[in-house]
Amino acid sequence: MDTLPTPSAPSSAQRPTRCYLVRHCEVENPARVLYGHLPGFPLSAAGVAQAQRLGEFFAATTARVIITSPLERARQTAAIIASHLDGVPVVVSDDLVEAEFARYLQGVPYREILWRRPRWWLHMAWPGLLPGDEPMSSLALRVRRQLNRVLATAPADGGICVSHGDPIQAFWATADRRPPWALHRLQCAKGGLLTLDYLDGTLVAKAYRAPTSFGADSGAAAEPAELPS
Repeated sequence: MDTLPTPSAPSSAQRPTRCYLVRHCEVENPARVLYGHLPGFPLSAAGVAQAQRLGEFFAATTARVIITSPLERARQTAAIIASHLDGVPVVVSDDLVEAEFARYLQGVPYREILWRRPRWWLHMAWPGLLPGDEPMSSLALRVRRQLNRVLATAPADGGICVSHGDPIQAFWATADRRPPWALHRLQCAKGGLLTLDYLDGTLVAKAYRAPTSFGADSGAAAEPAELPS
């Protein structure tokens, strides 16, 4: 596993440092099940193409470090992005892993979730109330820890965190001061990302970029947006 580079010196011009919070790209999932934390779900051909386009985008940025979830689809996304960058390390962190509630759903076909996993209804209404369902604040906190790690490592240049839908949306909703039920109202699509501008460690601006803005194939088979993956 790569290690983080020596921290770079901050800019004297006090320009914001840009970080990127990226959702992994499209996944090979012919049986259309919730894969959650399960192994054996790599990127699909469309997902590989998405990641290549992200790599081309990031090649024009100053990003100097990539931190990724340990799950295969995220690590593969991170590795493809890194292949477009010059000597940028990829570091794995459990902080960026999929939400714990995904373990309850994993292995079940999408069409059977509503009746085979009835706790899903309460999770959708108010995430974090059930045992094994991380509160939105906890999901956001672990993402924030790794963004702070990027800022500490590359305070002038920024970097990239690769994660999953629920952790990214939890960070987003928390940054917007939204209530827990907003977790699934904000949607970061696979291959999409948040751009996050920090000044002296404080988030001062953010924006969402959909995968179509990088030239992604909008005709790719989509998975239900409201389910974690």
